[in-house]
Amino acid sequence: MHIHPSSPNSSQSEDDAATKIQAGFRGYRVRKQMRGQGAVVNPAGGVGAGSSSATSPGTVEDKSATKIQANVRGFLVRKKQKMATEAATKIQASFRGFKTRKELKSIKKDK
Repeated sequence: MHIHPSSPNSSQSEDDAATKIQAGFRGYRVRKQMRGQGAVVNPAGGVGAGSSSATSPGTVEDKSATKIQANVRGFLVRKKQKMATEAATKIQASFRGFKTRKELKSIKKDK
């Protein structure tokens, strides 16, 4: 979804872009640090100790990373769901207010 810079939600898209840039840089910094410690970073983004053939998919680091990713993804889904629920509630409240004002207007007109 493209958000025009002058739209009211542009600060949110700017925040998202800044977050992605920061995450990319932090990943780069960690990979660089791991290379400096003698760990091998394979092209798929995984980190091994020593040679790339010594990496097994069930290492503690891999399991920890998977758990962290699952937690973050769950958090993001819950956050998105909360925003959608709040938006729906706001729409419902606006419609109920409109409907009530319309009914009151017709009642005043009848009197």
